[in-house]
Amino acid sequence: MVRSAAALLSVLILSGFAALQQVATHTVVAGDTLWDLAQRYYQDPFAWRRIWDANKAQVADPNLIFPGWVLTIPDRSAQVADVTVEGAAEPAGPGGHVRGERTVFYADTSRTRADAVTSAQAGYVAVGRDVVYSAPWLVPLGHEPASLGRLEDFAGGATLSVTARGWDRVHLVFDGEVPAIGTELLTFRMTKTIESVGQVATPTGVVTVSEVAGREAVAVVTREYDRIMLGDRLAPVPAYGLRSGQYAEDVAAGAEAMIMGFANMAELQDVGAMAFLDQGTDDGVGIGDEFEYVNRPAGADVVEGRIQVVGVTANVATARILSMDDAVFRQGLVVRLARKMR
Repeated sequence: MVRSAAALLSVLILSGFAALQQVATHTVVAGDTLWDLAQRYYQDPFAWRRIWDANKAQVADPNLIFPGWVLTIPDRSAQVADVTVEGAAEPAGPGGHVRGERTVFYADTSRTRADAVTSAQAGYVAVGRDVVYSAPWLVPLGHEPASLGRLEDFAGGATLSVTARGWDRVHLVFDGEVPAIGTELLTFRMTKTIESVGQVATPTGVVTVSEVAGREAVAVVTREYDRIMLGDRLAPVPAYGLRSGQYAEDVAAGAEAMIMGFANMAELQDVGAMAFLDQGTDDGVGIGDEFEYVNRPAGADVVEGRIQVVGVTANVATARILSMDDAVFRQGLVVRLARKMR
């Protein structure tokens, strides 16, 4: 009887870590953190120290890991002394200090002379991954939003809550093929209708698939952008390929676009608000491009507002307000492309 119970417990443990046992190493990409890697492979972000311990020969500082490094992801039954790590060479900065990607919590206090920090040194990205993931988009009037399925309920126990929070385990139901373990999915819901324009789809968070069974799955909430609620729909996360050091350069006689409306309910828009432009990838618009509103009666060079593209579909771009003089942004306003991502 004891032996049978032990065998059953062994099966449960092994099934819980099946995904982990299939992964011996992980090649670091931009945006990776030890915190996120521990969540992905152990379903426990607080286990990041185990990955660090296994890779201390290369990772001297847990706040610094580099794209291209191959990190060992040890099984929990493995001894740290039994694992090894190889790292891609990274160029040293001034004084021999090597800089890398940020992990967990990181405060960069280094400065060059005159307190100037270059974009490469600061790890600057023109539009951050979470800004792109959280950008709302437009669904044409009369169309249902494309979705993979929905967030059905909580996994692993009854609760009276209707809101999922960070690291909660949730139950997903899919309309078709179920994504593989480790896949990130966007949760979203419809929040507003812009008359004669479209419906606004607003991202609420990101979940990562951890278990799969038939057309259902269990996932862990890894990012929150709004209240993640039962019934929220699922979509693939947007493509993201920006790198540190990329920035928008001035262009002459840029294309013009019209603001079709805004994602929020406010009558007057402020810095940070999201606007929809009638230009998209089919028109050559990309994430990071900047448009300006020029008050021509006041002078050809009088810029009274600037917006930056943070999301894009074939025919529509989502742009956030970066700066403005008074409440200049409104539906129907025409803006001009002033800077293009290189």
